[in-house]
Amino acid sequence: MGIQETTKAFAARMKLGPHHAIERFGVITSIISATFVLLLVGTIASAVGNNRAQLDQTALYTASFTTSRTELSGEVNGIYTNEERTRALVLMRFRDSDAGSFSTDAVNYQAFLTGSNEQLDTQALKTAVTGSIVVFGSTGYIGVVLDSDAPFEQQIISLTLRANSELVYQEGAGRELREDLQSDNSFAEFDQWRLFLNPGASGAEEATSLAGARIDPSAMYYELVVAEQEEEVRAAMDEQLMEMGAVLNRIEEYDGEMSRVNVDGVFIEPPEVPVQVAGDEVTGEPADGDNEATLALETGWVHPRGYDFDWRSGTVEEGYLDELMPEGETSYVTYLGEKARAEDEENGGFTANDMEWHLTDGSDLSDSRDSSQALDPLNNIMNNTTQAYQDYHRLKTEYQVDSLSALLELEVALRGVESAGSVNADEEALLTY
Repeated sequence: MGIQETTKAFAARMKLGPHHAIERFGVITSIISATFVLLLVGTIASAVGNNRAQLDQTALYTASFTTSRTELSGEVNGIYTNEERTRALVLMRFRDSDAGSFSTDAVNYQAFLTGSNEQLDTQALKTAVTGSIVVFGSTGYIGVVLDSDAPFEQQIISLTLRANSELVYQEGAGRELREDLQSDNSFAEFDQWRLFLNPGASGAEEATSLAGARIDPSAMYYELVVAEQEEEVRAAMDEQLMEMGAVLNRIEEYDGEMSRVNVDGVFIEPPEVPVQVAGDEVTGEPADGDNEATLALETGWVHPRGYDFDWRSGTVEEGYLDELMPEGETSYVTYLGEKARAEDEENGGFTANDMEWHLTDGSDLSDSRDSSQALDPLNNIMNNTTQAYQDYHRLKTEYQVDSLSALLELEVALRGVESAGSVNADEEALLTY
C-alpha cells in the first residue's frame, strides 16, 4: 500500500473526511466547553482559596481613623491576642497634636460590634463577644478589649467607637459626613469612628499582657508601646558608647604623639585633661552574635543635667527612679525638674579651646599657631586633640543628658499609665448586634 492509500485509510478511521465535518465540529465544541468549565472551576477554587488565606492572615483592615464630629484623627497600632486567642486588644492612638482634645476617662467611651464581610455588609457575629474599653492615661492611646469563651472565628467584624464626651467644638460638626458613613445617622449625632478587623486571623500578634482575667493597662502599655521604644534607646546608647570608646582611643593616640613628635627637640607639654573627660573609660564588649553587649561608661564626672546609673541591669518596667532619688526626696517630679534646670556652676561649661598648650622650651604653642610652618606637626597634634575632647564631650552629654533621660521619661510615662489608666468594663461598654 502506497503513502496515498495509507493517508486515506487513516483519515477514514479518524473521520477527517468532508462527510464528517458536522460531527467533528460537535466533538471540538465539546472539548472546548469542557476545558472552559475546568478552567472556570479552577479559577473559582483558586480565588476562594486566596480569599480564605487572606482572611486567615489579615487581622487589621483599617489603619487610621478620624472621628465624625470633632474630626480628631489617629492610627490603629495593631491587633493583639492572648495565647488561647480568646482575648483580643485593638490598640489605637490619637495624634500628638490632639492632646487635650479627647477624654482620658474610659467611662466616657462606648463600643459597638457586629459581623461584616469583604463588601462591608452587616452580618451576624460568629463569636459571642463581651468587651471593655481601656484608656492609657494621657498618652493618647486607647484600646478595646474583646473577650470570648472560645477562640475567635475567622470573620471580619465592624467595631464602632463612640466618644460620649466632646472636648472640642467643630463648626458644622456632623453635617457633612464621609460617604461611607452617611447611611448611619448616629455618626452625625455622636462623635464616632469605625474600624474593620479580624481578631481570629493569624496576623494578630500574641501579647503576654493579655493573659489572665485581669485587665492591666500598665502591663499592656509597657509590652506594646514602651518596650520597643526602650529597645531603641538602649540600641542608641550602645552606639554612643562605641563612639565614645573610639574617641577616647584617639585621645590616647594623640597623647602618645606628644611624647614622640618634636620639632628640633621641642615637644608638647601634655596639657591638663579637662575634668569632664579625665579618667573616663568605656569598658565591656559590644554585642557579638548571641552575646549581648556589656559596654559601660566608667566616669568620675556627670553632667549636672545628666545621669549615671546602671541601666543595663534594669528595665523601665522595673524602674530606675526610686534608686536615683537622693535620700529624703519623695517626689520624682521635683527631682527630675531640679535636674533639668541644673547648671554647671563649678566648671562653667566646657570649652576645649581654653586648654593651655605649652612647649618644653617654655613657649606657648597657642601663640605660635600661625607664626611658623615649622611647628605644623605640633599644631596638628594640638588641633586634633582639642577636636577629640570636643567630640567626646558632645557624645558624653548626649549619652548622660539625652539618652539616660529618655529612659527615665519612659518610666515616667509608664507610671502615668499605672496611676491614671482607666478601664470601662460596664455591661454597656461594648454592645453587640
